[in-house]
Amino acid sequence: MRVNRIFGKNKVLRYFAGAGVFYCVAHTIARHVGELVICSGPSMHPTIHDGDLVLAERLSVNTGNIHRGDIVGCLSPHEPEQLLCKRVVAKEADSVDSPLLPNSRVPRGHVFLQGDNPMASTDSRHFGPVPLGLVQIRLSLRIWPVSRFGWLSDHCHFRNPENKS
Repeated sequence: MRVNRIFGKNKVLRYFAGAGVFYCVAHTIARHVGELVICSGPSMHPTIHDGDLVLAERLSVNTGNIHRGDIVGCLSPHEPEQLLCKRVVAKEADSVDSPLLPNSRVPRGHVFLQGDNPMASTDSRHFGPVPLGLVQIRLSLRIWPVSRFGWLSDHCHFRNPENKS
């Protein structure tokens, strides 16, 4: 029996086939596992600075494993093409002092988000609780600058599996 290569010895076709496979694998990882993001803006100072490179993962979001204190990336309720970086301060049924919540409780299927720099943050205090469906990623590890390398949350399940708050 003879075996024929699909792309034969043509290096150009093999190159494009390899590039296509690489793209598919990279896209799948970015869509379902995680990606690197560059943060901009002052709303999360002093935790995250403008230009920080952060590893963002999707597994926690996809499994519903989001906790108070986690830093998440969510689609803006008013500008859906914009991804906001905020901290989860309350989950469904938690009490929050906000004029946007008539009964002072976060509704089911929502989270209340705030920036660490309240004077420079547009967050749930302005647009109300955010549906969990808008939460896209959880920011877990600062990669750059190297001098500030480290975990962003005490709730990181890679480091502290016993901490389930």
